Amino acid sequence: MISSVVEPKAFQIGKQYQAERRVQLTDASDTELTSSVMGNSGLYEQTIRLANGQLEAKCSCTLPEQPMCRHGVAALLEYHRWSNARIVPKARPTVPRPEAVRVAQKAAPSNDVKLGELTQFTEWMQRVVQAIQSGQPVPEQPNIEPGLVSTWTHIIQQLDERRRESEVTQIQLDTDIRNREAVVGRLTQDLEASVKEAKSLEVLCRDLQREVEQQKAVFTKTADLSHHIEQVEGEVKAIAALVTEKGRRLEGLSDTCREVATMLKALGKA
Repeated sequence: MISSVVEPKAFQIGKQYQAERRVQLTDASDTELTSSVMGNSGLYEQTIRLANGQLEAKCSCTLPEQPMCRHGVAALLEYHRWSNARIVPKARPTVPRPEAVRVAQKAAPSNDVKLGELTQFTEWMQRVVQAIQSGQPVPEQPNIEPGLVSTWTHIIQQLDERRRESEVTQIQLDTDIRNREAVVGRLTQDLEASVKEAKSLEVLCRDLQREVEQQKAVFTKTADLSHHIEQVEGEVKAIAALVTEKGRRLEGLSDTCREVATMLKALGKA
């Protein structure tokens, strides 16, 4: 949690100071601690307290590191080690300052977080992260008195329950999506088969259209031939009528010739 809010360089150097035992806790309680850290340029004093859920850190150094310098990081890491080891630091007698007296006279806010509870919460969060990474339920919350930290753990447990419900919902949605994808696949296959069939029908329609055009051409030729036959038939009828008329004339001429021959025979006899 510290490394996520401070500058990376400040955290690395502060962790090195704590590992090299440069930190001396002079006083510590559930909401405040004072310490001194031997830096590379001298000894610096820190005051770190929790108020209304906010961490306030002051150091006598002049480094611009925000929101906490490397000495404050070293002090918090040492407090974390001390809290786990349950070692009571020896308090250094100090003369109370007027500001400290006024702060002590004020009632502690109900939302203040104890450093011990914050340590337990940090350890519990590590187990929570491991459980989430392995897909296991969140472990039971630590034995913490009702307060802000207890509220945090309760909210995290509720979020984990919602996360697991979301995972179940996600699994159901994935199943529905796979089923819908299968339906879409079948419909796609049917559509492709229909497209192939439509293409075949289109080719058949083009063939039928060509055949119809051919039949139209044949019908046109047949109509022209029929018209020509009608004209020939008319001409034949006209010729037949003419031949008939000439036949009648020839018959009349033949009768006349017979009559002339008969008259010539009669004259010859006379």
